[in-house]
Amino acid sequence: MHDNQWVWPERRDLYRACLTLADPQATSARVTDAADILLNDIELYDDPRQGKDLWLFPDEAALADCLATKLHALAGAETSGDWGYAIIEHSSWLGICADAQKLLGIILRNGQGTVQKVRQPQAGRRRRTLS
Repeated sequence: MHDNQWVWPERRDLYRACLTLADPQATSARVTDAADILLNDIELYDDPRQGKDLWLFPDEAALADCLATKLHALAGAETSGDWGYAIIEHSSWLGICADAQKLLGIILRNGQGTVQKVRQPQAGRRRRTLS
């Protein structure tokens, strides 16, 4: 998928993180980065419904939540530092890879855009304010 075709940056970041986590041979540094993206940047664990019906499709939501819950359980509240090694060495690593692979497949099927019936964000458009 081409980077310049993503409607929502959060969706692109979810896709990239899943690419890493779907690879059982991923390095600890890459897994750390992917966990940081999911848990800190797009706050998939703290606010799992923030992207629902925007950049997170209905058929992706439960699996994304499950993935974030597994990562949070391993990384805890402190996700700074090298958590990749702890995640890779944990017995749930292959389950995390499997979840990421499933989610990646759904993202690829749903595409880079936005959920149907939701208006795409428009750059430079200003909101009207009440006077």
